[in-house]
Amino acid sequence: MNLRISFTLALLALSVPVRAAPLTVVGFNIESGDSSDHVISLQLEKSVGVDLWGLVDVWDESGWPDRLREGAQEGENSEFGSVLGLSGGDSRILVLYRNSRLRQIGVEELAAAQASARRPAPLAVHFRLDDAEEFWFLTVHLSESEGRRLTQAQALTEWASTASLPVVAVGTFNFGVAEDAERTDKAMDVLLSSGWRLARPVQHVGTRCSGGDRMEDLVFLAGPNIPWSARTEVMYPQSNYCPDSGRTSNHRPVLANLETTGKAPVITGSMPDRQIRPFFPEEMDVSQRHKPALANQPVAVPSPSSPGPAPVAQSDVSVDSREADSREAILKRLEALEEEARQLRKELESLPD
Repeated sequence: MNLRISFTLALLALSVPVRAAPLTVVGFNIESGDSSDHVISLQLEKSVGVDLWGLVDVWDESGWPDRLREGAQEGENSEFGSVLGLSGGDSRILVLYRNSRLRQIGVEELAAAQASARRPAPLAVHFRLDDAEEFWFLTVHLSESEGRRLTQAQALTEWASTASLPVVAVGTFNFGVAEDAERTDKAMDVLLSSGWRLARPVQHVGTRCSGGDRMEDLVFLAGPNIPWSARTEVMYPQSNYCPDSGRTSNHRPVLANLETTGKAPVITGSMPDRQIRPFFPEEMDVSQRHKPALANQPVAVPSPSSPGPAPVAQSDVSVDSREADSREAILKRLEALEEEARQLRKELESLPD
């Protein structure tokens, strides 16, 4: 009898589908035109348990995508795959995903939802999660122009209506969601009226440093009768995150815990409690300036048998002083160049296509 019961229970266990574990995703506008890939990759490295990254405004030169992928997989006991969008000039969309949980099935760039040739088309990646659930992961960077943004939203809803799978959408929507929620963007109204659901963060925090308390970076769920639920959180809510330094992004990342059954999501995955300290190239060894800063370099400690440092001559002190003055001058010049680059970028974005 006991053998028969055990056999029956075993059959029942085989017939019950295995439920996928909660999924953690992050949407992050890294502002590569005014940030450091070393600093951003270190932010990704110090994050824990993130399965999917939707990165916006990624430069595709000088090894940026590879450094970011290496940062995402550091310490995660899994390699990470990557999908880099082909459109957008020097401002691309990059998706990074945990190979041990996610299998890439297909990729699609939504040309109909592209604002202009200089802007990236929304990037949709078809994934299978834990050999069970399939879904689309959509990363967007919508236009700051209301008219273009409205056209993009209409194209997104049309695409999602034919996707036939759940859609998780992250990125910079530029809807400017206010805390009172009395006013919504026309483009956002298009999404909501077509069945998209905004995964509103548990705490309202402005996601762009120059945007006050308005949320420009969001997470949406869409698709046919999607049962998924989400718990969303704006990372780095502390006020001293802004203004950015010229080596950090002026956008806050948005993290979402997703549950495929509609139950309350389990809180998994996190980012550092504090912003990663920006550092200057002068602080790195020359041989390391073009490598990802994924960990603090060990400090060389002289062995007990090595001779102590020689007394510093007066001439050496004067050389050190001159070097310090030179370093300060270089840093001031670098700051001036960064400010000039910011202004030129604003002028470029204001030009017609």
